[in-house]
Amino acid sequence: MKTRNLLAALLLMFGTCMFADENQFLTITFNEQDHNIALPLVQRISFEDNYLVVTTTEGTHKYPISLLDKISFTENATAIEALPESAKGMKYEDGVLSIKGDGFLRIFGTNGALLSIANVKEGANISLENFPAGIYIVRMGDKTIKIKK
Repeated sequence: MKTRNLLAALLLMFGTCMFADENQFLTITFNEQDHNIALPLVQRISFEDNYLVVTTTEGTHKYPISLLDKISFTENATAIEALPESAKGMKYEDGVLSIKGDGFLRIFGTNGALLSIANVKEGANISLENFPAGIYIVRMGDKTIKIKK
């Protein structure tokens, strides 16, 4: 009986290791939305002052634990649908992202990985000069736009 249990445990461990190699993203379901961060970018995951803190090679992202739905490792990032290039209260012009209103602003790469998050209060002008040229998805509340830098 002990041999059978040991064999089952070894198979489970081996199978789990094989499955883990297929995962490419840390997926955080936050406020009922999936946020994908490419695993090679993740340096540390911790819990600090009621926040989930994910430190990546590109910065630190904080998620209030009270709004956290699920944390998982996934093989693929979520798909990106066709998006408008402007929305009421959100526009990108001359390297600056102008936001009106309050909420959590998230910037994603085209692979679906979360690159930046900010808590915006009473609007903001955010310079994207540190981002390389490319296409980005910006989301705040129920508004989502696509920008080309």
